[in-house]
Amino acid sequence: MLAPGKVLEVQKLLAEGRLSQRKIAKVLGVSRATVGAIASGKRPDYAARQRAREAEFEPLGPIERCPTCGGRVYMPCRLCRVRDYKAREQQRLKALRRQARRRALRRLLAAVQEAGASSEQP
Repeated sequence: MLAPGKVLEVQKLLAEGRLSQRKIAKVLGVSRATVGAIASGKRPDYAARQRAREAEFEPLGPIERCPTCGGRVYMPCRLCRVRDYKAREQQRLKALRRQARRRALRRLLAAVQEAGASSEQP
């Protein structure tokens, strides 16, 4: 990942317009594709993403009692969210295991039928 300071430096040099993208890449030691992505605005703003992730974990109000688990927490209750996420993941894993068992059973039955059909023929 490119340091935010380097991204700002690339943007500054691009704004000045004195150097080509190739020269900017060489001077700063980044790839030409990176400079091109910054110039065209296609490079994601990783700093903004990081700020959004950090803001997600800031308390949203006073401590309250969670109606679901009964804990005294900042709402919405993260513990309940994590438990809900884990429960959904467990259900998804169970469904995947069931599918895998069914596929394995179908393959086994097909192999048994094929072996039985081949043994009956002279």
